[in-house]
Amino acid sequence: MPLDTEIIAVEPKSLRLLEKNAHYMEPAEFERLVENIRKDGVLTSTPVVYQGTVLSGNHRVQASITAGLEVIQVINIRSELTEDQQKAIQLSHNAINGKDDNNLLQELFDSIDSLDMKLYSGLTDDDFKITDIDVQTLSFVQPSWEDMVIAFLPEEKALFIEALEKIGKKAKDRLIVAGRISDFDQVFNAVINAKSKLNIINTAEALKTMAELALQKLEETEDEPEA
Repeated sequence: MPLDTEIIAVEPKSLRLLEKNAHYMEPAEFERLVENIRKDGVLTSTPVVYQGTVLSGNHRVQASITAGLEVIQVINIRSELTEDQQKAIQLSHNAINGKDDNNLLQELFDSIDSLDMKLYSGLTDDDFKITDIDVQTLSFVQPSWEDMVIAFLPEEKALFIEALEKIGKKAKDRLIVAGRISDFDQVFNAVINAKSKLNIINTAEALKTMAELALQKLEETEDEPEA
């Protein structure tokens, strides 16, 4: 059911302010609000009142008193409200207030020629400055990794040295493990068998598993009694 409301004129000093108001205002902001109200002579944003208590607009009511206004207009709720409804209205007016498009906000601010009106807006040039950000706090931790090259080289000395030199130029800090070209098929088949029998998709994981199995076998060999 819609709320039954009316706009009435009241003396701001007669209104009760909330004892617990989660919305706060910095002293400089409050002074700006007081000056704006004093200049306008009226409230241009209407407080919401229920049974003499201000549910929304406490700072505006306080500022109107400080600015010397004798009478202000408020939205008076005539419907009966529960305690929960009163608190919910108070919180919703503070929490549901939208967000500013900073680019458009600055465009509007810059289009104001009068310095007094810029002050009236409550904004300053500082509000549009991009603060320095600690890039380190935004950076992502790079994962540590090592690169290993397994190269199967020809057994002929001249070809072996030539191939090794080519690999060395590209290797930089990478670890290179060299093997005989004739062993390639055996290693390749071992990797394929490990992936197939152990249902491993990743080749690196297959090599790791093969290494674990080899170490396990070596440990078993060490534990065997000597003949």
